[in-house]
Amino acid sequence: MMRILQVNKLYSPWTGGIENVVQEIAESLCGMPDIHSEVLVCRHKGIRTSADVINGVPITRIGSLGMALSLPVAPSFPFRLESLARGFDIVHVHVPFPLPLLCNWKRLKANGTRLVIHFHSDIVRPLQKCLFRGLKALDRRFMEAADRIIVTSEGLLNNSRALSPFRQKCRVVPLWIDLKATVEPSAAELLGTRQRYGVQDGERVVLFVGRLVYYKGLEYLIEAASQLDAKILIAGDRPLRQSLQDRVRNVGLESKFRFLGTVTDAERSTLYSLSDVFVLPSTGPSEAFGIVQLEAMAHGLPVVNTDLPTGVPSVSVHGETGLTVPPRNSELLRDSLNAILSDTALRRRFSENASKRVHQYSRPIVLEKIRSIYEELAPQRCTTVSAGSLPTLRLATGR
Repeated sequence: MMRILQVNKLYSPWTGGIENVVQEIAESLCGMPDIHSEVLVCRHKGIRTSADVINGVPITRIGSLGMALSLPVAPSFPFRLESLARGFDIVHVHVPFPLPLLCNWKRLKANGTRLVIHFHSDIVRPLQKCLFRGLKALDRRFMEAADRIIVTSEGLLNNSRALSPFRQKCRVVPLWIDLKATVEPSAAELLGTRQRYGVQDGERVVLFVGRLVYYKGLEYLIEAASQLDAKILIAGDRPLRQSLQDRVRNVGLESKFRFLGTVTDAERSTLYSLSDVFVLPSTGPSEAFGIVQLEAMAHGLPVVNTDLPTGVPSVSVHGETGLTVPPRNSELLRDSLNAILSDTALRRRFSENASKRVHQYSRPIVLEKIRSIYEELAPQRCTTVSAGSLPTLRLATGR
């Protein structure tokens, strides 16, 4: 049996994009008969190390002093990782996360452990960049030790300076969606949601889903909204919700916007189904992929996204499943949304193409690519298991 250890900052019930990815990988591996899957993370607070099991996956949580710069302060983590890693065939580390850099990977690899780095995004926030700059030599040693580096998109691979010296080790494996979990709501559910959020019969709907953080570019959507004939629904919460609501109020657009806060999976599914177009106006490379685009496309929604040097514009393709505009350009954002909202034939074509394209990102297909990387590194431990045998996930938290 091949033993795989997933390593990340945090884990469920802590919610976040990378945390959801780690959970889906760990739980999928746990359901395979020839793989033993465990997870090592930090506690977001609490100095005692703890252990629990979620959906069959053993989780070890190293104690921390709390969070700083969105990172757990866990001084003992590198030592515990190095000790635990000796018992695993493959250690799969999700980055950015500085603490694994402090391990002696040369010694671990001499013992037969293989290292897979899952590179989710570059570091872009100034304070975090300063932290990682101080660890530059360790970061390079860490990347050199990797047997494989998984990158979530060609765009990220081609534009990341951190990856350029290690391209020969890189494998592009996109993020994914569980299409079996895409359920269309009933007519009664749609009607109830329309009434709850004040969407009139025949009124067009523009939908945004995501955390309300600085790189989502919602200020440009607000600028574009004055000339949009649509209701704009914002599903997501802090940290910038109040300032965005104040901005909407200051420009007199309260009647067009509804800030919904955090919504459940079922509510989000209904929102996708009642909307006419999905918008992701992100402005910076912290938006490395935009998995919400896949959720929208699974419901047949056209997407308006931005031309970032990441995977965002490769998920929903300009002219095929929606339209792509330059970041921070409220005029072109407005024009693109209006073009889709006002043209039924164009909207239908984008919708049909989105429904087809999203199958490239189905969970069994993508997770089998990760398994094939493990097989390359430890082939004697792994027999072939078809993608169809991957288990149905039972996530403990929403995405």
